[in-house]
Amino acid sequence: MKKNSEGTRSGQKAEVWSPMAHTIGHSRKFGRQLHCRLPRRSSTAARTGFRDLLTIFSLFIVSLFISGCGSAGQPLPTLAPTLGPISVTALPTSPFNLPTSNSNLQPATFNTATPFPTTDFLGEQSTAINIKATEPLRFNFGTQTPAPTLNWRPPPYPVPVSIRQEDHFWFARPIASNAVNWPHPLYRYGSTYFGNMHAHTGVDLDSPLGTPVLAAGSGVVVWTGYGLFGTRPVEDDPYGLAVAVKHDFGYNNQTLYTIYAHMSKINVWINQPVTMGEQIGEVGSTGFSSGPHLHFEVRIGENKFLKTYNPELWLAPPTGWGVLAGRALDKNGNYVPELAIDIYDSAGRYYPIWTYATKSINADPIYQENFVISDLPAGTYRYSMNIAGEAHVGTVEILAGQTSFLVVQETVAEAVAFANPAATNGRAPTLTPTPSSTRAPTGTPTPTAKP
Repeated sequence: MKKNSEGTRSGQKAEVWSPMAHTIGHSRKFGRQLHCRLPRRSSTAARTGFRDLLTIFSLFIVSLFISGCGSAGQPLPTLAPTLGPISVTALPTSPFNLPTSNSNLQPATFNTATPFPTTDFLGEQSTAINIKATEPLRFNFGTQTPAPTLNWRPPPYPVPVSIRQEDHFWFARPIASNAVNWPHPLYRYGSTYFGNMHAHTGVDLDSPLGTPVLAAGSGVVVWTGYGLFGTRPVEDDPYGLAVAVKHDFGYNNQTLYTIYAHMSKINVWINQPVTMGEQIGEVGSTGFSSGPHLHFEVRIGENKFLKTYNPELWLAPPTGWGVLAGRALDKNGNYVPELAIDIYDSAGRYYPIWTYATKSINADPIYQENFVISDLPAGTYRYSMNIAGEAHVGTVEILAGQTSFLVVQETVAEAVAFANPAATNGRAPTLTPTPSSTRAPTGTPTPTAKP
């Protein structure tokens, strides 16, 4: 066959040139040349062989360059020893301890036994860190215990606890300490949520969906299911899936009840005895609810909607923390409703609170308060409020495990603070809850069928 202008035989396809194919072709050619005698070449063939030699030489140079670049990918030698891993052991309900070392770093010194809440405080260093220029940089966290954050609480006091004779912290928290078990700060008992809701007859604990709900005290179940409020149809009841427990101890010879609402699941049935800490259901969002949480109430005397009292005066505070209750009064001695009160700790952190609304709310039989804020670390706090255009500013001392009481009245120059340190220094005996009378039928609406 005759060759075409591209140097191929007619009827054959011209190959596309590539370095790999060209190299393989030449290796095969040279293999054949090693084993056979080369024929005489024409001038055209000589030029083609010269180009082939140039190509092979170029590929050889490229291969040397690539092999030299390959050494750049090798890891660099270590210039300083690496730090070993830091082992941290943390309990869900207590501060974690960081490891100690031989550095001269010293732990911070706190003025009080209970640190203040913060989101980023680890304590100040009492001495400087000296680093020698010949040594690598090493990090040492010392032995400080981080202060609790706003999203953390120490474990509560064991119940019942009444260091002050007036106190009645007789209920354990219905949510364990490994989840959110404190009241929502903007929707406490007696709050209308800035006028958008009816007065709140309990507290909301914003734990995730499915969190176990625990009995706050021993007693017997007197209600399960929908319909606790009495709405018809029961599926429209604002409490949603709810449980009511009638406790086997009372207050001033009156029966105590606790309510657990908006649950997603109920694990108990009517007339079932329960003990403190026993799981009775799971957190949900049934009824009138904007998201998963537990609505918790304390009722005295009767299991009725209008018999609720502030749960923050009944739930045991976290260890080392206390409660502030008080009255904000006008010049005639009347309660001032829905008044904003600003509370600040010694570090300037802010705790908002509002006085009670006027409907569906009851003051404690002892304190006769119209505001309560719980879960305050022990220490000195500053308060400010404005009654009828008159500014009132002062300080109050929060005592661990106790209720500090404050009275602020219009036209009165100084507030009266009842902390009674002499009677609340920890030496007073803890009172035992008053036993209630024999369990008797209550005015509870007709219970639903057993779950």
